[in-house]
Amino acid sequence: MRVPVQHGVLGQHIDLFLSRNLTFISFLIHATVMYIIVVGAGRIGESLVKIAAERGHNTVIVDKDEDRCSEITEKYDIMAICGDSTIRSILEDAGARRADALAATTKDDAVNLLTVLVGKELKIQSLVSLVSQPEHALMFRRIGANVMENPASAVAEYLYRILQRPSIRDFMSIGGGEAEIFEIVVTDKASVVDKTLDSLRLAQKDALIVAITRDDEIIIPRGDTIIMEGDRVTVFVLAKKIEETTKLFTG
Repeated sequence: MRVPVQHGVLGQHIDLFLSRNLTFISFLIHATVMYIIVVGAGRIGESLVKIAAERGHNTVIVDKDEDRCSEITEKYDIMAICGDSTIRSILEDAGARRADALAATTKDDAVNLLTVLVGKELKIQSLVSLVSQPEHALMFRRIGANVMENPASAVAEYLYRILQRPSIRDFMSIGGGEAEIFEIVVTDKASVVDKTLDSLRLAQKDALIVAITRDDEIIIPRGDTIIMEGDRVTVFVLAKKIEETTKLFTG
């Protein structure tokens, strides 16, 4: 069953993680507009549908619950297929043979795994899945799926980090927590104010400034770039040097 509809509204922190994953998929397949199949019409599936639709991607939702499919298609300009995503013909009806990406977002790891396997058989280029139980993640990775482990825990960790370091606007953990990329606002007490990047020797501190946002303009930093109060600085840093690096920008 396919039902066309209109745009809807949703929000909250988990959208940030989904947005990053969607951006990553786009990068992997070098596509500006993708055909995406989202399996699972729960909270996370709907959030992903919202993000994908807002960015102009062609999106199909697949779920066994016909009422839930109808609810989502009443909110967003997408199509819906009511059926079991582990059945090959259902994914084919959803357009798997022309799909760029498939995201399995149900709460059932077994359903997600079988769905990804079918997607792989149908040669969908990018496969992404939620994994509720961390011990199952390796199975997904072995068949070539990108994994988002336990999104509820990820959101809790994100909120905890913000409480811990309120000066940090946003962050992303890398390499299993070995490093982070975060954005931080330079305060008037910061020791880096009015100094060039070369003079800071951040590489010796296991840190690197990758971008500066100033007056809504993004600056690609160079050695002679001067840091100013109020700059939003995006920093890559090893985990062991996070606190030290944070103090450089906040004082």
